[in-house]
Amino acid sequence: MRVADLVELAGFAGVAVWLKMDGERATHRWTVILTCPSADFRYRRDVNRFEHVLKIVRDELAKLPGDWSWLGEEIEDLDEFAEHYEELGRRGAVVIVDGTGEQVVVNAH
Repeated sequence: MRVADLVELAGFAGVAVWLKMDGERATHRWTVILTCPSADFRYRRDVNRFEHVLKIVRDELAKLPGDWSWLGEEIEDLDEFAEHYEELGRRGAVVIVDGTGEQVVVNAH
């Protein structure tokens, strides 16, 4: 499974996943936002590493009602995904990846 697959599957289950990488921050550059209106659920947290983002997404989704049996699948592009967006961040970008797989780059130098 790729990161995009995880985000897309969560979306099919009714959970919107937003990932933000803020290259201007010295720490806690990754932000994860999860929302599920049908469960009256909203979660937001800032962390230092993308591995923490994935752990949060998996842990928080598992708490919601539904079939989350696919959550344990290995993420094949974990390192490439993190490196790509962190490189954009080192150039001063703020990147937002939403549940549709769209990316928005703001402030790229």
